[in-house]
Amino acid sequence: DTVREQQTAFTCATGLPLTLLPASESVSMAVTPKGARIFCVQGCMGGQSGELCQRLLQRAERRATHGKEPVQYRCPTGLTKIVVPVFAQGHHIGNVLVGPFSLSKLSATVFQRLKRKLTRTGLNLQADRLRVSWRYSPVVSSQKGRAVAMMVSLVAQYLTECGDRLLSAESDMRSPLLKQVETVLAENRDHSISVRELAVRVSLSPCHFCKVFKKQTGLTFTEYRTRLRVKKARQLLSNPYLRVSEVAFEAGFDSIPYFNRAFRRLAGCSPTQYRARSGTDND
Repeated sequence: DTVREQQTAFTCATGLPLTLLPASESVSMAVTPKGARIFCVQGCMGGQSGELCQRLLQRAERRATHGKEPVQYRCPTGLTKIVVPVFAQGHHIGNVLVGPFSLSKLSATVFQRLKRKLTRTGLNLQADRLRVSWRYSPVVSSQKGRAVAMMVSLVAQYLTECGDRLLSAESDMRSPLLKQVETVLAENRDHSISVRELAVRVSLSPCHFCKVFKKQTGLTFTEYRTRLRVKKARQLLSNPYLRVSEVAFEAGFDSIPYFNRAFRRLAGCSPTQYRARSGTDND
């Protein structure tokens, strides 16, 4: 299993656990490498710590999903975690969670502050477990933390691309009309053909074409065409000699702001961020 191999490789390389979580679902559905613990999600201090951990995770998840980028946050123990959203065809389907880890050793001052915080949340009897959580969590420098965030973003990007491919394959199997549409679009490289013109080419009225296409693919034709253009833009962004604006027009977009919004919605990041993660930056 490629995903589990990536989880194991990530942990071996960084010393940090990596967990896959569904979007806004029970943490009991978490997927971890065989033998790994997810005590940071279940609540390492017993009692209601699991519920508190989950609330903090869901709050960070909302921020990450809204911003479409990694979010670093702290659990009730004061340890640090990173959550990165995973999308499939623009829909938030899950998260990649890294941690726990600390950014410094547990000092007496920090320990006392955390004990006071635990008291306010009804976990005042868990000081010993607090020390244990810190003792068995690796210390990560701020520089390494940034590198970890970049690495886990690549994992999330890989999962997004896998989800897109699976959903596209399912659409292909469901839609006899889609193959006819693809043939017509292949003849119009910039995909600028109107719905009316396309409907004529496949021998349907525009209204009936839209209804059948949506029923068979689950997408409007406009959304389908936008996804094709974003897919082409991803490929073009690998060319470091093309500016982002040139990529947008080459992919068939006639508005840079709309291109940026569509790309962020479907790819989970801006075109510039996508290019930087791919290692080809010319803007």
